[in-house]
Amino acid sequence: MSFNLKMLRWTLALALASSASAFAAQTVPVPRQKPKQDGVSTAVLIPIPRQKPDRAAAPAPTPPSAEWPAESKGWPADAVRAARADCGQLLKGLDMAYTPLPAIGQEGGCGTPAPVDVSSVAGVTLTPSATMNCDMARQLHQWITTSVQPAAKAKLKTRVTGIRTASSYVCRGRNGLKGGKLSEHGRANALDMAGFSFAKSDDVTVGDGWGGVLQSIGLSRSGSFLNVIRDDACSHFTTVLGPGSDQYHGDHFHVDAIRRKSGYRICK
Repeated sequence: MSFNLKMLRWTLALALASSASAFAAQTVPVPRQKPKQDGVSTAVLIPIPRQKPDRAAAPAPTPPSAEWPAESKGWPADAVRAARADCGQLLKGLDMAYTPLPAIGQEGGCGTPAPVDVSSVAGVTLTPSATMNCDMARQLHQWITTSVQPAAKAKLKTRVTGIRTASSYVCRGRNGLKGGKLSEHGRANALDMAGFSFAKSDDVTVGDGWGGVLQSIGLSRSGSFLNVIRDDACSHFTTVLGPGSDQYHGDHFHVDAIRRKSGYRICK
């Protein structure tokens, strides 16, 4: 009798425990796992579509380099190509602003197969710009950088900013005389200069700055500057003419790069 009573009690206890567990499972909610908070709102996010990859962007246009015009009338094509190739080597790396021009004139007469229009040389503006061949342009650059600027600094305590051009290319005889020999101006191989401008000094014109007692004895600052650059020009050009040389060059300097036999030069 006592054994049956114990069994009953044990059975009732087991039933009550099972009921309690089932009740607890039904009434106690299981907490949801919190979403990760990596700085992103837990609100519902609308997915953003991925950006489509850009098409290959066209490269930015490169500023065109100085290119020669296609025209070459009056000159054989091979002569033009050779002259332009030489020009590229002569002017390579020089501080010079210039525009390549079509071939001028014709072989055996006025003109040149590879002319350039020079507007600035080593920071010195040519007004107006000057048309010349590339050998002449190179000699002009060397003269300005190694003689004109150092002379301006030494004699006038400033630097040259401009050259007033009197004449460059023009198809004519020497000294403008008809029937005479072709001038180097007619070959784009010469430059006439009437004056110079400076950063911290008054302009100097060749005609007004030349002559007079002070200039003749070397006491005129402007005259001394002109004397130096005229003398030095003979190291760069094969012809240098100016005031006092003849009746045609009293108000300007004429320089050219003519090639004579045995390297003969005229400087007066």
